[in-house]
Amino acid sequence: MVLINKAINEVTVKLVYYGPGLCGKTTNLEKIYANPKLDRKGKMISMATESDRTLFFDFMPMELGTVAGQKIRVQLYTVPGQVFYDATRKLVLRGADGVVFVADSQRTMRDANIDSLKNLKDNLRANNLDPDKVAMVFQYNKRDLANVDSVDDMNKYLQPSSAPVFEASAVQGMGVTATLRAAIARILDNLKKSVDTAAGSAQVAVVSSTIPISSARTQPGTVAVPQTRPFDSAAAAITEPEPEEDAALERLDSTAPSRKNPRAEVQMLLANTREVIRTLEAALDKARQNERLLAEKLSRL
Repeated sequence: MVLINKAINEVTVKLVYYGPGLCGKTTNLEKIYANPKLDRKGKMISMATESDRTLFFDFMPMELGTVAGQKIRVQLYTVPGQVFYDATRKLVLRGADGVVFVADSQRTMRDANIDSLKNLKDNLRANNLDPDKVAMVFQYNKRDLANVDSVDDMNKYLQPSSAPVFEASAVQGMGVTATLRAAIARILDNLKKSVDTAAGSAQVAVVSSTIPISSARTQPGTVAVPQTRPFDSAAAAITEPEPEEDAALERLDSTAPSRKNPRAEVQMLLANTREVIRTLEAALDKARQNERLLAEKLSRL
């Protein structure tokens, strides 16, 4: 759910990385967070489980411009992939504006990918979100490994439809930025449509945008994506892509106007952090309940 803070003219959107256990969700966020060119970001919050982690941080890509006069802040989340942590996945998915489904390209992971995608759609519906309307991007990760399915085979069993599909090796950083860029573009495209529907003549403006949202050309390691221009306006144009993989994030922290109300911004960040803590505490309570039930069951065996 898009959050609008009029006090600081800021729109916050939520993007969740979803997929089976150990598919590379956490690696994606770690690569994004570690990018030295991305300085305008909040602290990464992490809750570790036995074999997976839930991560959160936010950042403000200043050069995306504004939506109806509001600056854009992006919150990034991952979810644990194991079935045992489904309650956590459902909580983290609440209010999501977009999803990156990270599929493990290894042939042995086909069933896990299918089950995770079905679980994603079920949990979206449980949160009153329409899987067909939520902005979604597919990432076929671990393309650097042997024994991987072809992109065509993965398309057949995952059926991404019109959603963009990217090949990636998150551990090498390949495809990470391109996936993020496309996901944000689809979220803002949906937001623009919502603004236009609600306000009739409302406009989405891009201020000196230098981030390539889409192009007929693709980055190395990506599958061609239908060309869309979600920020189009009479005065806005999207530039051609940079050749480097992380070029789209290169100027995210470029010189920007000072914020008018730093106190209000800190208050919003504090509120966001407290909401994450409440969500994780609820998930932790559920995990402890499950632990007690399993311990009791084990003692009876």
